[in-house]
Amino acid sequence: MREETESRYATRIPADVDRPDVIVARLTARQVVILAGTGVVVWAVFMAAHTALPQVPSLYLIIPAVPIAAVAIGLALGKRDGLSADRFVLAALRHGRAPKHLVPGGGQAAPPLPSFLPKQLRAKAGPQPSPVPMPARGIDEHAVVDLGSEGHAVLAACGTVNFALRTPGEQDALVAAFGRWLNGLNAPVQLLVRTHRLDLSGAVAQLRDAAGGLPHPALEQAAAEHADFLQALAGRRDVLHRQVLLTAREPRSGRARQNTGADPDASAPQRLHRRVDEAARALSGAQIPVRTFDLARLRHLLVDATGAGQEAEPLEGDTDR
Repeated sequence: MREETESRYATRIPADVDRPDVIVARLTARQVVILAGTGVVVWAVFMAAHTALPQVPSLYLIIPAVPIAAVAIGLALGKRDGLSADRFVLAALRHGRAPKHLVPGGGQAAPPLPSFLPKQLRAKAGPQPSPVPMPARGIDEHAVVDLGSEGHAVLAACGTVNFALRTPGEQDALVAAFGRWLNGLNAPVQLLVRTHRLDLSGAVAQLRDAAGGLPHPALEQAAAEHADFLQALAGRRDVLHRQVLLTAREPRSGRARQNTGADPDASAPQRLHRRVDEAARALSGAQIPVRTFDLARLRHLLVDATGAGQEAEPLEGDTDR
């Protein structure tokens, strides 16, 4: 019975679930384009050189094409860190051209060093730092994040479910409810489990301030002891704070305004909030609460996540410790 139960809930997931579709000879479209394009270019150059230099043996004209073909085969068939070789090389080129010294500056470049400093000192300072490019352009009154050319996004906090304490039937029901929501998605959605260090100084100070106003000495003593426990716990180890976030994104349409003059992106906030409400109703069957952020809480989250301010306190009701 135990083996039957275990095999019932076992699911084999292929390791290459994100692999692109193959079209010819187990090659993807990108690989076919790289190999075919290189072959056409090499053949065209060879024919042109052979026509211009008919007295040169063909072998001498083929030899220079060998390293070019080897590079093309390596880019098409190679793989590094889960990326195809061509994408890895493009990422390396972008990284090499990108500035390495980034500082938070609100999109403005850092001012240069004063000219009265010695030239040797200014040379030792290294390259001029560049502002950190932030994906978010702003937050409107509906707590919708403006991502610029990437569109708009709405964030919501999700609760968690202790899956191990459920019976097999309850686990089936939770998985089925979560699967129905995933199968019904028709727009980009991201689930993020965010973990960072938690600062307990504010909670300790709040406990100590509230202990004197409790109606019974035993309650006052318990509050003080709990504050001492939290303070000792923060001194012994790093207290981690885990938060599950759901992000619904609406890509920018890029279409011009129609004859009516209506902006196709003007209704993006309403669509995003409607999608989050639909996710909350669908995930309620999996016993996962979903709650959107208001403007203050969203600003608090983005400041904490980007490191633009000091460590933020956890938001009540959307965390697991």
